[in-house]
Amino acid sequence: VSGISIADTDIALSSIFDNISTSVVQIVSIAPPLFNLNPQTQNTTEVGAGFIYDKVGHVVTANHVLAGANNVSVVFKDGDAYNATIVGRDGFTDIAVLKIMNDNNTVLPGTARSLEPVVLGNSSALRIGDHVVTIGYPFASKIAMTAGIIGQTDYLLYFPFLGYSVPNAILTDVAVNPGNSGGPLINMRGEVVGMIYGRLNPTSPGPTAQFPGLSVAIPSNTISRVVPVLIKSGLYIHPAIGILGSTLTVDLAKQFNDIPDDLEGVLVDTVVRGGTADLAGINATTVNKYGERQSGDVITALDGHSISDIEGLLSYVEENKIVGENIGFTVYRDGRYLNLNTTLQPIR
Repeated sequence: VSGISIADTDIALSSIFDNISTSVVQIVSIAPPLFNLNPQTQNTTEVGAGFIYDKVGHVVTANHVLAGANNVSVVFKDGDAYNATIVGRDGFTDIAVLKIMNDNNTVLPGTARSLEPVVLGNSSALRIGDHVVTIGYPFASKIAMTAGIIGQTDYLLYFPFLGYSVPNAILTDVAVNPGNSGGPLINMRGEVVGMIYGRLNPTSPGPTAQFPGLSVAIPSNTISRVVPVLIKSGLYIHPAIGILGSTLTVDLAKQFNDIPDDLEGVLVDTVVRGGTADLAGINATTVNKYGERQSGDVITALDGHSISDIEGLLSYVEENKIVGENIGFTVYRDGRYLNLNTTLQPIR
């Protein structure tokens, strides 16, 4: 960027570390073995990162860092350690909230330690190429910072074991390692714009597979939406459309005789029994006795908002709707458009 020297950049990065590192903590979780038949079996210890959310001692971290923990500690960069209790967990976005405790297991009062909450930024304002950093405790070492740029702002993070996707996840080339999960992703204004989930898995299986050097973060706008609910009730109930679908491309449309090549939307592959789409009467792709695929409905709009891909569909529902609200579908079926309505159901 014109007018900004390397020295200026170095000062900016150092200032970000100085200002925020006191708000970044190490999370140490201890879980008993799943099958404790042998008394000599050791507990499992996971180490990650987290950040101070408010002045009353709530800490945000990654849910997977906690695993099956029955004992959690929060360690500040100066070495001060506190027990913590788990306030709420959301496996669907990998967000968890802890509450720092005193030695006598009472909630840490604000006077016991000066807590400096981070400032949450607007992840929707991120652009590809923006510089970002993360601060964590890689490999359970001392606190450390790494830097990189935004690679994508609408990455679809899919959890196969949950059958759920997080829309608008943030893809970066910031180096992260075990011990960084749960730490903050920070923009150049010192705002937290995401929470580190981790590295992308290898693109090919096998012992020689290499990590591609890309990491993923849960967007801060998701944190801002989910964390207050976790603090209040301990869980966050997500609305769900109740389909497995594919973005309709020209190549995909050509596989079916009754779908125009220029149609945009999401082709419904599977409908979840009793889910939102099922209650609305949406049809899924079928296979006839000859093994030929017959097209299902194509969702082209939700509540009148045009939908062009699966990312947009998931993003609209997650960011704008809650369980129990009415939702309207516009679908393309057999050469005509239909408007279908029902009540949003929770994830099943």
